[in-house]
Amino acid sequence: MNNKTKKSIISALLATTIFLTGCGKKSECVIPTRHVHKYTKEITDTITIEKYLDSEYLSVHGYDWNEEYIEITKEDEELYKVIKNVFVGRDNWNYLYNVMASHHDYLEFYYEYYTYETRTRTNSKGETETYTERVHHSGWHTDPKDSDNTGETRLYHHRYYGYRVIYQNGKYKLEQSKAVDDIREIINDYPYFSEDCVTKVYKDFKFWPHELPFLSTEDFDTFEGPDLTNHNLDDSKVKIRK
Repeated sequence: MNNKTKKSIISALLATTIFLTGCGKKSECVIPTRHVHKYTKEITDTITIEKYLDSEYLSVHGYDWNEEYIEITKEDEELYKVIKNVFVGRDNWNYLYNVMASHHDYLEFYYEYYTYETRTRTNSKGETETYTERVHHSGWHTDPKDSDNTGETRLYHHRYYGYRVIYQNGKYKLEQSKAVDDIREIINDYPYFSEDCVTKVYKDFKFWPHELPFLSTEDFDTFEGPDLTNHNLDDSKVKIRK
């Protein structure tokens, strides 16, 4: 393998430097040169995540060791140290597509009510006395039929973010992207992703409480989202649905 090919592979792959202690079972690897192995984590029967880890343990945080490896240099190690717990998005597109497909917009409703509760306290004479206090209860839930709903409604929406490596003040650093509706919008410029690459945003609405049971997310034309009918990663014109 020539240097150009090797560097191309290294830049497209990801290794995480892991220093472990304890009683994990190690492989019988005897490769003498500095290297990292491919590890794979099975999410479902058809979806996996793969990345290269600096370890010889047979299992690392749910990732399983295999014999495939790449050699690395001292310079590579400095890069790997800052891209811990992330993986190359293009190598794991099926996983990322499934992440988008598993999230859907949803509604939450604000409730509010008061109760009167009997409590005890010690007065200035050191005696215990009882009293009644009016207690306020409020919060957000997903039950549109609750009699304590006020009509305040939130539409929640999922967005996704990735990372890129920057070199600043003599050190490698990770820089997070803005949150986007479709991972394909950022995967070229921000090639690294974590397993949990999801964040949520919401928009507030106000209805009469009796209207809430009849609402659905399809009644709102508020957020955009990925066109899940398009599974193609390399489509340069990402089609966004309303």
